[in-house]
Amino acid sequence: MLLTSLPAAARQEGERRGNIEIEAKEGLAIEKTSTKKSASELVIIQLSGPVREEWKEKLTDMGATLGDYIPDYAFLAKLADEEQQEEIEQLSFVKKVIPFQPKAKLAPQLRSSLEKDKAVEVAVIGFDQNVDMVRTVSRLADDADMAGLATPEDAPHISIATMNEDAIGQVIESEDVIAIVPVPQNELHNDIAASIIHADELYSTGYTGKGQIVGVADTGLDTGKLSSMHPDFSGQVKSLYALGRPDDASDRHGHGTHVAGALLGTGEASDQQYKGMAPGAKLVFHSIQDRSGNLVTDVETILQEAYADGARIHSDSWGANDNGDYSLSSFLFDRFLWEHPDMTALIAAGNKGLAGYQTIGSPATAKNVIAVGASESVRPSLGEHSDNQDEVWEESSRGLTADGRLKPDIVAPGTSILSTRSSLAPSKNFDKRFNDYYAYMSGTSMATPILAGGVAQIRQYLDEQGEKEPSGALLKAILLASADDLGEDMRLQGFGRANLQEAIQTNYKDVQDGLRTREKAEYAIKVTDSSKPLAITLAWTDYPASFAARRTLVNDLNLKVTTPSGERLNGNDFFEAPYDDQVDNLNNVEQVWIVEPEKGTYTVTVEGYNIPKGPQPYALATTGKWAKADNDGGDDDGETGNGDNYEVKSELKKGTLGKKTPYKEFTIRTYNAGELDVSAQWDEEADVNVYVYDNNTREELAAATGTDNPEKLTVSLPKSGLFKIRVELADGKEAKFQMNISYPGKKKKR
Repeated sequence: MLLTSLPAAARQEGERRGNIEIEAKEGLAIEKTSTKKSASELVIIQLSGPVREEWKEKLTDMGATLGDYIPDYAFLAKLADEEQQEEIEQLSFVKKVIPFQPKAKLAPQLRSSLEKDKAVEVAVIGFDQNVDMVRTVSRLADDADMAGLATPEDAPHISIATMNEDAIGQVIESEDVIAIVPVPQNELHNDIAASIIHADELYSTGYTGKGQIVGVADTGLDTGKLSSMHPDFSGQVKSLYALGRPDDASDRHGHGTHVAGALLGTGEASDQQYKGMAPGAKLVFHSIQDRSGNLVTDVETILQEAYADGARIHSDSWGANDNGDYSLSSFLFDRFLWEHPDMTALIAAGNKGLAGYQTIGSPATAKNVIAVGASESVRPSLGEHSDNQDEVWEESSRGLTADGRLKPDIVAPGTSILSTRSSLAPSKNFDKRFNDYYAYMSGTSMATPILAGGVAQIRQYLDEQGEKEPSGALLKAILLASADDLGEDMRLQGFGRANLQEAIQTNYKDVQDGLRTREKAEYAIKVTDSSKPLAITLAWTDYPASFAARRTLVNDLNLKVTTPSGERLNGNDFFEAPYDDQVDNLNNVEQVWIVEPEKGTYTVTVEGYNIPKGPQPYALATTGKWAKADNDGGDDDGETGNGDNYEVKSELKKGTLGKKTPYKEFTIRTYNAGELDVSAQWDEEADVNVYVYDNNTREELAAATGTDNPEKLTVSLPKSGLFKIRVELADGKEAKFQMNISYPGKKKKR
């Protein structure tokens, strides 16, 4: 490969840049809906805090049918009658039950664009994922008001149809329907400009992607016939599907052939001079451009067929310019990746960066994909967009997503890429034709297959290390932990520019059994070199979001790191000191990043804060070295193991505070060092304080004395022992309280 090295370290200029909030205010992330009781059996049950399995079981035992999870701490549900609702409202862990009104089901984008007698293509989302919505929709709406009724493969609860306002009004009243959203209009994510596949700024790891199979869905592949295919694809194509035009997988545009060559072209037509990133890999290709030039992006079919053919990496350089929305395509990618956790999907971010922030398109907005932006290459003769390797291309689409998540995840070189040219594509589709076999193009479309080829190289490396079925979460964590910070706003660069050489140097854990609410896992990392940044990255493949929700995170893990000197750091809280005052409840990637780390042992805690759809597997990757979690002086390179976790013991305390009993105290015994979490809430007009003491010395360890309800505090306990928790009436006549306590129990049995 003509891939040369960059300087070992990218610029490190202080802390991360970006005007980014990682906390969303607690509350229902849903369109405002009336709290007045109605005859509707479709309701929202909001719980008092992070979802526990026993709470879900109790609700189910009482006859509630639980549907989608809604942040924060709520479920869509169906109840049989008003009496059942009243019984559920009496449960101590239920905050409220409110009807789910029809007006909350319609996506805001549709409200602004829908006109009488103007039909739009929409997706109707059903409450029950096993119910055929085609039958439901055909029963609800008049045939004259809709057309083209169909459903994605393996997603029977979704129906797609073209409807006018009357049909939508009829369908939305049904209690079997929870949302109606627009269908994204996908397009290619390339820009017609000069480029070169040498990718000088992306350096080789020495791996070719051998043994890896990569899926691509794009316009077509050269002639569409293996017998007359471009020489660079000889022996490379495992499967070729014609989805857009039956029996015709040819590429009359040029985009698909260019993308595939950047990924795994052999360079046969150039004496191996212009190779793709992973020429040792094989290709499963779906031709998706129809005869009108539109893209047929049947996500379920594309991913299912690629996966069945052995592909565990998928590269997609197309999407909709829908300003950060979580679209139907985003949902389908998230759903497939949740059900197939060993698949990695890379999606081009789009090329609308000149329009400003929140221009990233779907499905790059999906939680579980790797959204790829474009950095510049070094080809100044081809224009200003290729003259500085440490800059993000100005046209690369920017975050955040509409619900505030950080996207893109990462950037890779995407300008001035020289790659394979379709023999059927006109020269006008390229900025510059190199010769009969190669041409120049730019865009996030080019950055994505380049990084997908890099993922094939990393996956080959992991395979040789004995990691035979690495999760997509692990590959994402490795890439983001090893990325070079370019000093750009994170809404442009994500976690930085891919650095494949550093990626295979990271230490990692791929935890398959996962965590539930209130469970924790603890690890230790040793740092011996303070001259290199320390990155600790947690990533997980999250449960697909509900279309009824306005925030997409379902399972919420937290990353917490304690430095050798005792400073506590929270994942993604690296924009403004202090770094322990915000906890991310938006993203399914969290990182602690320290430019100049102190030497010593860092304690890393992964906490299952709120896991309504668990257990939640996860992956950790770090530029540090694993050490013994108990600091027993063992081998610094020894691993803690995925199972060195302690059980988190949970207790619920209830009582009434008043003049006769102004306070109550409870004693707990911990079996390990770790975190004690306390949350007390009450209903009356009163104020309650919470204190934690060492039982033996009566030393006050922490106090929550504000005016919040609930009062919450977290205490880092350095040892096992007895501790006392005191809840005290600070103001008011009476307070009927309930207090949740969780603390380190015994170690889990291996």
